[in-house]
Amino acid sequence: MLKRCLPLAIVALLAAPAAAPAVELKNFRVCYAPLPFGATRVDAKCLPGDFLFVTYDIEALKFDDKTGKASFVTVLELFDAQAKEIFKKETPSEVVAHLGGSRMPGDLHVQMGRAQKPGKYRIRLTVLDRLAKSSDSEVYSFELLPPTFGIAGIVAPAIGFPGQHHSTEFALVDLTLDGKKQPDVEVTMRVFDDAGKEVAKPIVSILPRDLPVGADLEKENFVPMRYPIYLNRSGRFTIDIHAKDKAGNKEARLKYPLNVLDFSGGK
Repeated sequence: MLKRCLPLAIVALLAAPAAAPAVELKNFRVCYAPLPFGATRVDAKCLPGDFLFVTYDIEALKFDDKTGKASFVTVLELFDAQAKEIFKKETPSEVVAHLGGSRMPGDLHVQMGRAQKPGKYRIRLTVLDRLAKSSDSEVYSFELLPPTFGIAGIVAPAIGFPGQHHSTEFALVDLTLDGKKQPDVEVTMRVFDDAGKEVAKPIVSILPRDLPVGADLEKENFVPMRYPIYLNRSGRFTIDIHAKDKAGNKEARLKYPLNVLDFSGGK
């Protein structure tokens, strides 16, 4: 009797409809501003006053057959080293896939307070697909370092186009001050081609000579810096910024690739 029923059970199993794919978070990338064009960040160690940007993809969203819209909620939570929740935000969204498919890009960012306690933190991102009644979560860990000389709040576009004005922006934080309450810092910005050859003269800034007017580093030890360059040709380049705190005998470096794209068809 059991042998006669077995083939029917197999047929019934094969005929059952396949379950719809559940929503899924993929392709997490830690990067600099501006989103989504910022260069990829090499680590997740942040300084006070810094930003942590993350891009990702939401896969297999369900779209309404009538409206063409997907409806979902993103939940961003931030936890400290003791697993205590210190921030939570829910964001409802409705989107249309104008290029087809079931993927939607997303991004998030966390700003570090200048007085925030150093240590290890965790971000938990959850996406709830309202139509499919499914969800997915991912956890990302990062570290907030104690205050020290460095580069924070970085704007580093990884792509550009000929004729565009490209700009690298950041802030120097926690500079060592001498007896006159002044820094002794040298910042050098260089540009290299894909063969490692320097393509222009370096741009050098000297502090305190180039401090913004009215800057008071005793009150706020934070110096915004900006290095604009004109993209006169296509190619692959590397932006290399080296900051040296001579008074404190400390160094910091920012290095990222820049791909200048040319769609004109010229050579």
